[in-house]
Amino acid sequence: MLELTAFLGGALIMVLEMVGARVLAPHVGTSAIVWTSLIGVVLACLALGAWAGGRYADKSLSREGLGKILLGAGLGCALTACCHGMVSSVAGAIGNIYAAAVISALLVFTLPALFCGMISPYVIRLRIASVDTAGATVGRLYALSTAGSILGTFLGGFVLISFFPSSLILWGAALSFLLLSLSNDHSRPLLRLLLLAACLLLAVLGEQRKLWLAENGGTHLIESPYNVMHVYEGVDHDRGGRAVRLMQTDPGYSQSGMLLDAPDELYFDYTRFYALGPRFVPDAQTVLMLGGGGYSVPKWLLANKSGLPLEKLDITVVELDPAMTRSARRWFGLKDDRRLHIRHEDARAFLNTQTRQFDLVFVDVFNSYYSIPFQMGTLEAAKALRRAVAPGGALLMNVIAAVEGEDGRLFRSIWQALAAHFAEVRVYCVSRPDRPHMVQNLMLLALPEGGRPEHPQPVSAHVTADPAPSEVDAMLAARHILPIVTDIPPLTDDFAPVERYAMMLLRP
Repeated sequence: MLELTAFLGGALIMVLEMVGARVLAPHVGTSAIVWTSLIGVVLACLALGAWAGGRYADKSLSREGLGKILLGAGLGCALTACCHGMVSSVAGAIGNIYAAAVISALLVFTLPALFCGMISPYVIRLRIASVDTAGATVGRLYALSTAGSILGTFLGGFVLISFFPSSLILWGAALSFLLLSLSNDHSRPLLRLLLLAACLLLAVLGEQRKLWLAENGGTHLIESPYNVMHVYEGVDHDRGGRAVRLMQTDPGYSQSGMLLDAPDELYFDYTRFYALGPRFVPDAQTVLMLGGGGYSVPKWLLANKSGLPLEKLDITVVELDPAMTRSARRWFGLKDDRRLHIRHEDARAFLNTQTRQFDLVFVDVFNSYYSIPFQMGTLEAAKALRRAVAPGGALLMNVIAAVEGEDGRLFRSIWQALAAHFAEVRVYCVSRPDRPHMVQNLMLLALPEGGRPEHPQPVSAHVTADPAPSEVDAMLAARHILPIVTDIPPLTDDFAPVERYAMMLLRP
């Protein structure tokens, strides 16, 4: 039983760590900063637990002691399953993302990770029967624990988070530890059985509560191997109190939005800037959209509001997360269309292997500066993007950053990468063209050939066009015309310090 405990203990701690990123995602995002904080906190707690477990084994060595450790690990997981939602208020009060990520990880995982760290030294001390065989015993149990950790890593990453909500996985870990406690220590079985029953009841009630909130509160939580999505409804007072449905994947930032009374309208200001594509390439027939999200832009194109010839349109959308597409179908009005082709794969992987060229390429993979897919802003990515743009075509990429100053380093590194492969890269400030030092959505227009007019005129007055030609004219006037400072080298696949460039995360 001790060998099985060592194996399962190693597996459960890795399941806990794998699901940890999902637990923290709604509060502090899913960036490398979060993963670094989570791994560091868990390792620190495991180290402290190993020290405490060894001390405890020297003072009180018994199966009952091991049972108490396993009981503590189970209760720690149960507490995490119950209370991790409260972290949002703590994380929201901290302006520094590094501190917020570390403190959130400490609040959520200190207790279960501490007890998990105590398991190995205590099991080893129980199993050692003689100094002469101590080395073999330690090696065998560490090997079993490591093998369990390997299983837990693949089980958590490939299976559990793909099919079960994070809270259920945490409850499953709690129940597993309680069962291990009962198997190793037969004293007070009634208490452990009652705790098992209580955990089962709380897990069921928690899932029922989420279902009730989804049906009655208008809030839906969707977890997938790639995202934690919140879909909810509200009122947009800036648009006359119109009802809106939003999808959020990072704290404080909505990834997609839709007006309930106009599902085909481009809701966010930056998405309306994709209308620059049809203005520069009015006869475009093939469109590539990298990053589907709520599929706002594909719906807009198919609704015949872009001015492009609808009967000839051929749209390919590359979206990494199938759950995102399912959510768009269920809550954001996405419908099947013979002109719409959806590929579920990484945008960069798609670019690396495909050879087709498109009249328009839209890139919308930068959901926020919490989650920066650096691989789409490098020199190598720019080369692949250039290969995907047909002669006479255009590329439009959304980037969240400033143009000038310290907060513009990320933008300038991406701009340099695009400028190395495109004849011209123009920049349009979505929110405040008069404040290039302000962090905002920037729309980058990359042209494979130079000599395009500064203000191309609409080919014809499209009566259903949205945005209207006059609004597109205002977008063209939002161009940043000053030279881009080339003080930051372009990102590369080998070196892309996007977290360091996105230092605006450090300020409230």
